[in-house]
Amino acid sequence: MSVGLDLLNAVSDGQPNSHLTPDSALGRVKSVSGAGAVISLEPMIFSSTLAGVDAPEKRIGQIGTIVRIHVQAGYVYATIRSVKGGQVGDKRMFEAAVDFLGQGTFVNGDPGRVSFGRGVFSFPTAGQSVTLAGDGDTYAIFSPRERPHLTVGTVYPDHTIPATVLTDGLLSKHFAVMGSTGTGKSCTLALLLHRLVDTMPHAHVLVLDPHNEYGKAFADKAVQFNTGNLKLPYWLMNLEEHVELFIGMRSAEREVEVDILKRCLIAARKQGASHGKYDRITVDTPVPYRISDLLAGIEADMGRLDKPEKILPFLRLKTKIEELKNDPRYGFMFSGLMVNDSLEDIISRLLRFPVDGKPVSIIDLSGVPSDITDVVVSVLSRIVFDFAVWSRREASQPLLLVCEEAHRYIPEQRRPGQEAARKSLERIAKEGRKYGVSLGIVSQRPADLAQAVLSQCGTVFAMRMNNDRDQAFVENVMPEGSGGFLAALPSLQNRESIAVGEGVAAPLRILLDELAPHEMPTSDDPDFTSAWQNDMKDEGFVRRVIDRWRHDMR
Repeated sequence: MSVGLDLLNAVSDGQPNSHLTPDSALGRVKSVSGAGAVISLEPMIFSSTLAGVDAPEKRIGQIGTIVRIHVQAGYVYATIRSVKGGQVGDKRMFEAAVDFLGQGTFVNGDPGRVSFGRGVFSFPTAGQSVTLAGDGDTYAIFSPRERPHLTVGTVYPDHTIPATVLTDGLLSKHFAVMGSTGTGKSCTLALLLHRLVDTMPHAHVLVLDPHNEYGKAFADKAVQFNTGNLKLPYWLMNLEEHVELFIGMRSAEREVEVDILKRCLIAARKQGASHGKYDRITVDTPVPYRISDLLAGIEADMGRLDKPEKILPFLRLKTKIEELKNDPRYGFMFSGLMVNDSLEDIISRLLRFPVDGKPVSIIDLSGVPSDITDVVVSVLSRIVFDFAVWSRREASQPLLLVCEEAHRYIPEQRRPGQEAARKSLERIAKEGRKYGVSLGIVSQRPADLAQAVLSQCGTVFAMRMNNDRDQAFVENVMPEGSGGFLAALPSLQNRESIAVGEGVAAPLRILLDELAPHEMPTSDDPDFTSAWQNDMKDEGFVRRVIDRWRHDMR
């Protein structure tokens, strides 16, 4: 039930040879609500379609088409969400439901120049004429040039208007990229980061990469860390992270062990800091201490005759610490060299001070043992936030922390004994913008993601989702009423996204730019058809894999 722009007959006078322009009436406002309106379309608009006229790609009745309604000193812009037709007597009648995008005001009273802004402050009334938005209107809405921006794709449905993302709006209010597996989330994140660092080469970006996807994509723009070169000393952990790692969820006498650990940890920190000039040492102060001092403190406490606890909690705690200390898998945290005060070097390397041409740090978490991953994520995210807090009085640089597979660390369902990472990331989500810390989260399972965190994301990139639960969850956290856009989530193609929030001038549907092969993350689907055509005749293949497996060499 739609018709092409260039082949429409005039609506106003009914002359068959008239040409439809952006000033030609499409219909009139029938009813208005706070979020949108219903338009009664002129029957003649659809007469050409009913007669079988071939229409070009741009269609009046197409979902997503932008219309405008003249109000005082400007236009209210809206997108067509749905179109329906019906018979009234011997006439076919058509109605379109539209969602308001915002309002454009005339610059210096000139109708040819419009400044677009989010929100509607002068609502249309029933009976007002509705016209088609022209290219100038569309540029004013989706491609504002007066504010810092990134061009990331083209706007649906014509894909002729550049889609821009407002840099400060994107980063200052956090952002999220969500969608089903295979829809292009990793490529979307890579595209955003490439555009950011190309535009701002002295950025400071830290990416938590659980599957080692982004190293290839940022080979010349990033420093890559893994368990082989990542130095994350145990003494950086706060009390909660110590408890999560050393004690975990053991329910029997857990509180007793926590009390023992707290007493001995603060004593070890004070002993380690005895040569430094520190006015106040707490159990969380990030000063080096020796594991041997902590173990000696536990043994001394265990030998006290007046101790109120039984001996078993001391033995359990001491045994666990020794296991972690002697396990080579945890060498990046518990190496004997970690006792040195290397915090300045750690901060400088991880957060890129100075940048030295590589503004991105990629932390490959794929080699980190699963039972310690949450603690590692907690320490890294807390370092970012705490550094920003304590550097606030100086001219510090804003920081961006990106968390891939965020549902693993910020789940909706709380996991007792595994709360450290969630608390660190929640704190950034709620307070980070006050200290110049931006959070980017990526997830294929938004319904399993903590809503308290996702609701703090001012910009949401929603890609194709087929799961009703995920769709409903995204709808609840969308910062704007975008019913028409949300209805399109199941039908989006790969590399296509609905973007709403502070990072875009108005809600829009984007076909994202395609990255060059060397800029894409290594997240391609396996090619079963090709791989299973030939037998694997390399007899050394399995042996080499086992060797890497046993030697923990990726």
